[in-house]
Amino acid sequence: MASGLPKLPSHTEWVLDTNRHPPVYTRPLVGSELWMHNRWLTLDGESEVCMGVKFTSPLGIEEMKARSRQALDKFRFVCPIVSCAIEDEESPRWVYTPSADREAWLDLAFVVEQRGSSLNSWEFVKDINFKKLPYVGTNDTSTLFRVYLLVTSMEGHDGRREYSLFFHAPHSMMDAGPAIHGLNLMCEFMSGTGMDVTIVRSEEWKNLPVDIILATGGVPKEWETSGAELLQDAMRQMFSSGHTLPPPSRPLNVSERPIRHHITLSESETRAIVARAKQLGVSLSALFKAANGLAQFKLNPVPPRDDVYFPIHMSSASPERFLKPSVNPKTYITSCLSLMPLRIHMAEPLRQGSEKGTLIMTAKKVQEQFDKYLPNPCLPMMMPIFAQLPLSAPDQKATADSGLPGLPWACDFQNLGVVESRIATRQGHISVDQLYLAPRVTTIMSVRSWSMHRKLHFQVEGAAAWGDDILKKMLQETIRIGLLVVSDPKL
Repeated sequence: MASGLPKLPSHTEWVLDTNRHPPVYTRPLVGSELWMHNRWLTLDGESEVCMGVKFTSPLGIEEMKARSRQALDKFRFVCPIVSCAIEDEESPRWVYTPSADREAWLDLAFVVEQRGSSLNSWEFVKDINFKKLPYVGTNDTSTLFRVYLLVTSMEGHDGRREYSLFFHAPHSMMDAGPAIHGLNLMCEFMSGTGMDVTIVRSEEWKNLPVDIILATGGVPKEWETSGAELLQDAMRQMFSSGHTLPPPSRPLNVSERPIRHHITLSESETRAIVARAKQLGVSLSALFKAANGLAQFKLNPVPPRDDVYFPIHMSSASPERFLKPSVNPKTYITSCLSLMPLRIHMAEPLRQGSEKGTLIMTAKKVQEQFDKYLPNPCLPMMMPIFAQLPLSAPDQKATADSGLPGLPWACDFQNLGVVESRIATRQGHISVDQLYLAPRVTTIMSVRSWSMHRKLHFQVEGAAAWGDDILKKMLQETIRIGLLVVSDPKL
């Protein structure tokens, strides 16, 4: 590895600390576990996960309550990270206590909320975004993870009831992908269609997740070659500049409820955009990431110069494809995001004769970067390195061209892909209708998309300091620009 570059952290298995009373299993936070935990500490609970699904079922409320609590008990056994604490701010470590009172934890970690005649789930998540983890109960019990079952007094004409199931957890414990896998496990257990699980409490610790370095098979043999090149590219990007949004004038915090807007494309619009992206040789992720970057240029016009770069310098990626065969992605619940550089000089795309031409060229440049970095077997090692770098609170004096200090002002775009690849929407008595994604936001603005039931869904979210108008315009412009490619397929 080239000198002067950060080194990979040492990776360890879970170890039993018998000097503690009672004994506990521990391991250090690694990679995005550590990165997200540091953001949580520095940025007032930034990115706490609040994800859920709305589903219908003919089962009555009392039956659903009982099944949900039993499902959580199984879920904890399969994915015991949800019962862990995090200790030591200087060198954060997961701490799992096998002898802890399981029923007391379930009492604290499972909550049924009666929502009256309507679930009104979006109002629920706004309330959750105001609650900062952990939850603390009696007798010194606490939990960083909670499951909410939302119920309503109304029954549909077909005899089915609407329910919502939500996770609230730190981002260090789960990203969007693992959270969807986790919701799928819960629905499987609730419907009785899931894996056969016999809870043996003394064996639960064996299901604790290894860190991402071990989960992907250890340090790749290419680390000294293609890994060094990838790391050098990524380090250059960390401190590069790109034109983005000016920071908001109001302080960024959680003193007000976050703002979210949603737009769902029709099935015909979704089919058209998927077909056109395929024809162009770009993924939907590349197309709409390009559209989102150009939307930032639209909302904050680019100055007339040639050294303008794409607003987004780094892109997160799931390392799921790199997990070794012995690691089941459906039960590997922890934060495991990776980072890849994204360096696009915009002079040539911005000289195209049309907005559509600029979009297509930018999308192809984004796709070129994806094709270069995503197959690199060293990609999962990026976050374990970046997580060791110091993280400071954002400087609101940063300008729209400040590079990393101004990163909170850049609106990122992430595509979660096809939801049905991680969660079955029909499971016994349960039919999943809708996905909810609502992290706690204190600084970032982000646009996200996912496909579910053959429709593309888009969502923008941000701290209230941004103001409703710019968030709504960001979402509308991202979609408008992305859809330009279907306006005339001949061009």
